Amino acid sequence: MKLGCSYFGNRILKHVAEDMKYLADNHFTYVVHTFSENDFRFYAGTMKEIIRISKDCGLETLIDPWGVGRVFGGEAFSEFVAFHPEECQMLNDGKPSANACPNNPKFRTFMKNWIETAVGTGADYVFWDEPHFYLSSWMGGRPNTWGCRCKYCAKKFEEEYNMPMPLEETPTVNEFKHYSIRAFLQEMLNHAHQYGAKNSLCILPHSAANDVAMRDFAEMNNLEDFGTDPYWYGINKNAQQYVGETSRKVFEVCREVGRNGHIWIQGFKIPAGREKEIEIAVKAAVDAGIRNLAVWGFDACGNMSTIAPDDPKKAWQIILESFKSVKDLK
Repeated sequence: MKLGCSYFGNRILKHVAEDMKYLADNHFTYVVHTFSENDFRFYAGTMKEIIRISKDCGLETLIDPWGVGRVFGGEAFSEFVAFHPEECQMLNDGKPSANACPNNPKFRTFMKNWIETAVGTGADYVFWDEPHFYLSSWMGGRPNTWGCRCKYCAKKFEEEYNMPMPLEETPTVNEFKHYSIRAFLQEMLNHAHQYGAKNSLCILPHSAANDVAMRDFAEMNNLEDFGTDPYWYGINKNAQQYVGETSRKVFEVCREVGRNGHIWIQGFKIPAGREKEIEIAVKAAVDAGIRNLAVWGFDACGNMSTIAPDDPKKAWQIILESFKSVKDLK
């Protein structure tokens, strides 16, 4: 059984060393270190030491483009977006969003530079975290808007569909966005592979709900590991049903295409009195065949007030107990 945990918000090495030993002592086998644009610019050397410390503790290491370009998941700001507003996604209201465009060649070049630095830290995997186009429901989104309609997307859409890109977000537009993300990712996976890293991909649950889309992502070249994050708190979902059904889909598609499958367990924004649902979610995932679980994130994200559980200590204790209960599964 592989057990992982995300880790962010600390770059002080003596504290990192304590925390990595703590993870290893509590049956975790790998750690996902976030590598935001702030880390990319200011902490690359520090991150190399953090990766070394993690490996010295016996942990496998994954490195995450956390919030990079605001194309990937994460509570992090993007310098690329701030410095290059002309390269941002264009929405249907004619105004840009604070997200880079995956079809933009300058952003792709930026991402390749990020990859080379990230892989240079010595991390075993690049962890591709929730790649997506602009979502109006996410941080800073505007109601009733969608993207991207920039010149690169418009040109590519017309070339592929032999018609101008519509103003409405039609099924054809959504198909185009899916294949654009896939093409962007494939280029990035190939680049990371070329530089010696393995690749792990976590897609958003709304993509995982589409069986065709999920298979398209899972069968990409140079991808070793595939999964999703069916976080249920806050969206009125039953933990057992939602996590179980999503886990079965991941398990089945990974078996079909020859990938390792993983599922993320929600360890943040947990309401008081509902901590036991973590245990239910873990059981649902392993009952579906999953043998790679990760939790977001260390100490139940108690250090980040906007996403901390109501009772971080209780939530983290149940995470530790739940993971310990499945650590010996084959």
